[in-house]
Amino acid sequence: MDVSTDNRPIVVRGSMDKVLEHELSRLIGYPEGSRALERKRQRGIIPAGVYAVIDGRIIYSIRRYDEWVESLWPCPQALNSLAPASESASCGTESADAKPSRTRKPRKASKRPLVYALQ
Repeated sequence: MDVSTDNRPIVVRGSMDKVLEHELSRLIGYPEGSRALERKRQRGIIPAGVYAVIDGRIIYSIRRYDEWVESLWPCPQALNSLAPASESASCGTESADAKPSRTRKPRKASKRPLVYALQ
């Protein structure tokens, strides 16, 4: 893995999966010197299985980070083109465990009172 302090991109060779925190931060698009990933880890937003502390250094697994991010999607099966379509119901289809919609139904107009003409 080539890592430098200038603006050259990080190159991951082969099946390299483990990277330091600042390298992952650059890989996922945070600006140079950003501590956003560190703060997310400290606040417990990023689960402990995604990273490990080895010799005082924070090392992330790219594969586990990607799996964690995919788990945050509202319907990962529908977005994942590698998953078989028959594995689960896709978004927007009704299942046996469907919950009632939270959208309000329009109010029915009140009936007009009948008007009788007396003759």
